[in-house]
Amino acid sequence: MTAMSRITVITICLNAAARLERCVRSVLAQTRLPDEYLFVDGGSTDGTLPLLEKLSAELRAAGVVTQVIQQERRSGEAGIPSAWNQGIQKATGDVIALLNSDDYYAPTTLATVEAGFARGCDLYVGSIRLVDEKGEKVGEIHPKCLVMQEIMMAIPHPACFVSKATYDRVGLYDTSYRISADYDFIWRCRKAHVCFRYSRELLTSMETGGTANSSRERARNETLAIALKHSCIPLLARLAWLSRKLTGR
Repeated sequence: MTAMSRITVITICLNAAARLERCVRSVLAQTRLPDEYLFVDGGSTDGTLPLLEKLSAELRAAGVVTQVIQQERRSGEAGIPSAWNQGIQKATGDVIALLNSDDYYAPTTLATVEAGFARGCDLYVGSIRLVDEKGEKVGEIHPKCLVMQEIMMAIPHPACFVSKATYDRVGLYDTSYRISADYDFIWRCRKAHVCFRYSRELLTSMETGGTANSSRERARNETLAIALKHSCIPLLARLAWLSRKLTGR
């Protein structure tokens, strides 16, 4: 992909009123606004939906096509990857940005992504800034060589931007994985020889915590199952699982 005309941002949410406004305002503050912003709501019962109405009006006033999609609950499908997939299926952009409701972008993120795709790639990935609940920086995660995918998630998914054509070719997220569908997707991209472009620029701030950190055992087991499915060196996957088990990661 050497050129790009449209960017779609997708935010999935469920009772996200406490963090959602920070997320959306980081998109409104972009030096390059998205062309489309889709929200997939999983059935919020707090103030999320009224907040989405207000923020959607601001997005439309700024020229961003906006839609709130009510997530369809599908038997046997894990909620997060299913919501991602339902958003991607509705998206009209050439590049898809998945921005979780408790994450937010640096002001030049989408401009940086646009420039990266213009230089030619199928998937653009930057770095993430880890923050605590007060927004204070507590660390950074940078993309690593895909060889490291054998033992860990090499690509920080919150700073990962994928062409729609890549989803069409590689497939959407596997909804049998509740936590690690992103790990499986990156494996499939690697095996399909998707063109990755890397940057150490901090594109996304991610608040620590979340589903993976609160369900470490399930995350470890899903990661092991995915690595065993894709890797040609299953021993590495088992050693990585054991290391995470012993260190509580």
